[in-house]
Amino acid sequence: MSRYRYCTMVCQVMTGFYRGNLMNYHKYQEGFTLIELLMVVAIIAILAVGAVPNLLRARMTAHEIGAIGAMKTIAAAQTDYNNNTSPHSFAMNLSSLGTGFMAGGVPFIDESLASGLKTGYQYTLVAGNAILIPGEIFPSYMVWSATAWPVVYGSTGIRTFYIDESVVVRGFDINGGVGTRALPSID
Repeated sequence: MSRYRYCTMVCQVMTGFYRGNLMNYHKYQEGFTLIELLMVVAIIAILAVGAVPNLLRARMTAHEIGAIGAMKTIAAAQTDYNNNTSPHSFAMNLSSLGTGFMAGGVPFIDESLASGLKTGYQYTLVAGNAILIPGEIFPSYMVWSATAWPVVYGSTGIRTFYIDESVVVRGFDINGGVGTRALPSID
């Protein structure tokens, strides 16, 4: 056998194109065919179509539960703030609860909640009318209310929440609007 013929046969054997009898040599096919790969991709796509909406709904529910927890945290922080100020007063805004202004400088809520944006919800705290107690420098606030609404309605949440000094969390789907005391209780 010539050297050229031998090299050609070796190349054909290595690439799987040799058709001669080389001690029952069979080149086994390795890997997947294009059809098999397309079938796997199609099955994964079908599963994803069913799973993605459920995952988004679960994330939205988690944001709403986080908002309810944040509202309860604001209520507890207001109670602690009231107990630590002299004269007793509620905080006038979230940043006062976050810095502990007039209550010893100890923060009562975390920085993200004090900023007014946490877990897909926007938060606001509003104090009622100020009362000036004789002999005191700073006014006192005896009423307050806090609201939470989704940053992106339908994506980060659908329910709006409200809480005040009565410490009853209220919530309902009002198309992402700001909550009021008229919302039904969810406790």
